[in-house]
Amino acid sequence: MSLTIKTKPRIKKNDLLMHILLISIGLFVSFPIILAILTSFKLPSDVTNYPPTLLPEVWTVENYVTAWTSTPFWRFFANSIIQTGVIVFFQVLLSVMAAYAFSVLEFPGRDLFFYLIIGSLMVPFQLTFIPNFVRISQWGWANTYMGLTVPFLASAFGIFLLRQFFLTIPKELHDSAKIDGAGNWRFLWQILVPLSKGSISAFSIFAFLSAWSQYLWPLIITNDETMRTIQIAVRFFLFDQERGADWGAVMASAVIALLPTLALFLIAQRQLVKGIAMTGLKG
Repeated sequence: MSLTIKTKPRIKKNDLLMHILLISIGLFVSFPIILAILTSFKLPSDVTNYPPTLLPEVWTVENYVTAWTSTPFWRFFANSIIQTGVIVFFQVLLSVMAAYAFSVLEFPGRDLFFYLIIGSLMVPFQLTFIPNFVRISQWGWANTYMGLTVPFLASAFGIFLLRQFFLTIPKELHDSAKIDGAGNWRFLWQILVPLSKGSISAFSIFAFLSAWSQYLWPLIITNDETMRTIQIAVRFFLFDQERGADWGAVMASAVIALLPTLALFLIAQRQLVKGIAMTGLKG
């Protein structure tokens, strides 16, 4: 009769050093966020103390009350939700349909059109900023949700990302669906889209982060306070003519603006990694 002694797995020195290095880099990168969160709980009089302290001497939510009540903050938050929701919905919808056309359907000039779309990724937004602004203003869409969302309803990156995954789906699956009487529309929404939930979810997260963090375009296209977004709300506390820059309220409003992004990342990080891993590089 032999006895087996279970031993605890030994941690290799190289693995331990790598974990320490990665944790150190993570703390270094996230330090500004940690500092902003801690500052948002400080008393206004303690924010400018010298020498500065990392932890609040007295924890308070006064800055959050100031951020929420001194401006129509709920309106800014609602505007950002509407803007982001519309942009994400249409980017996902249009990207799915375009990716299907470029990966499954066959038509003259398919590859040329796809390369033109990919080429648009190399055009910086600053180059199209003025033409977009002029056109939106001529259409009378300034200070409207149309003006905030229309220039961003399509995404070349989304088309590329989803096309790469659709190319990994066996063509025989499409042929079998056609034999069973399924048209392109039915095959797309009842077969292909359910198989692509990971990649679509990953792109949805990217689209949300991009739309939610917009600052320059909402700042330029809106001058009515009721149409401002939450990213612009932060700047109001930097130009208080009576008290000067209210850094406590700035940090509190920044933390509120960060919460949806942080919550989305914590909830969907596994789906994000899975979706990126499943998206092949087949050309």
